[in-house]
Amino acid sequence: MEGVHFETYARRIADEDESVSEIIGVVMLLAMVISILGLVLVALQPYVNDFDDNKNWSTARVTAEQIQDRINLVGSAANGTGIAFTIPLISSSLGSMGMAETWTIQADLEGHDRVFLSLENGTLISLYSQNETASLVTIEKDGFLTSYNLSSGPDAQIIDINRTHEKSLIINVYNSEGENIHRYISIRLSGIVLSTRMNVGTHSMALINSARLERMPNEQWTIETWPKLRFDISSAGQQRVALTLTDIEAKGSMPSGNSATLELLSKGPTSLFDELARNLRFSMVNDVHEIITPQYIAHWSGDYSIHSAISSNEEYNGFGPWQRQSGSDGLTLFPNDNNFLLQINLQQVEVIG
Repeated sequence: MEGVHFETYARRIADEDESVSEIIGVVMLLAMVISILGLVLVALQPYVNDFDDNKNWSTARVTAEQIQDRINLVGSAANGTGIAFTIPLISSSLGSMGMAETWTIQADLEGHDRVFLSLENGTLISLYSQNETASLVTIEKDGFLTSYNLSSGPDAQIIDINRTHEKSLIINVYNSEGENIHRYISIRLSGIVLSTRMNVGTHSMALINSARLERMPNEQWTIETWPKLRFDISSAGQQRVALTLTDIEAKGSMPSGNSATLELLSKGPTSLFDELARNLRFSMVNDVHEIITPQYIAHWSGDYSIHSAISSNEEYNGFGPWQRQSGSDGLTLFPNDNNFLLQINLQQVEVIG
């Protein structure tokens, strides 16, 4: 009887040992599977990160295009016209870029005089009238209008406007007959930037003056779309220069969240030039990065460089450098003395958070 009990006890011990061995085996197998899965996840992580970055980059580009399209739509509408729409800002955020770009444009208008006007130190206006016909100057600075009578003489005349302008400066020069012989404008434009978090850094899309500038993480800024500056010649041979300036001013904090509502409000388009002109001179400075302005200049004056390299510029029609060949003094339209149609509009859009 004791032998039977001993045999049963031994068999139970053996069964328990076998069960423990099976459990240990299963645990070791699970540990091995987990280790392998960990290695697989580590190996796949860069590809997962790239997938996430590509998805966020693609979403940011589409969002930026949608915002720009609606800015263009609202900007051309009447004062007080607005629109509200929803954008996904899951991994992105909107920010303002105040005074990011400055445009300076001037041209001779009526009469036969040639006027040279420059702004020195932001407060001193130097005005030279080649035929000495300039008689009166009106200066509209950020909406405030003042006028100055000019003395006759061959020398340049200096006008002190006391302080620099914040957003806009419009100078009109008249002769003794009341003809508007010259106009000078300086406009400072603001924009917005869409910043997107990525695993390798921050991706940025800047929307300034209808242009879209892009910066990938750890790379330089590139130009995706350009400002709306156009030159064409009609079938009748009439040259035309058209430019639309767009100012985007943020009011309050920018919207955020997975389903953010962005509201745009038009302040109404303003015509800065819409007449025959000659002796055009214009320049622009983009403050996003120092590489942007030279690219703009090269883009608009590239045909001049090609034409001057292979032939004379006497028959050239289009934009080219004013004075220095680098374009750092600004650009002009060739031929300089020919009358052309100059159309420049300013669109002002408020972004309401």
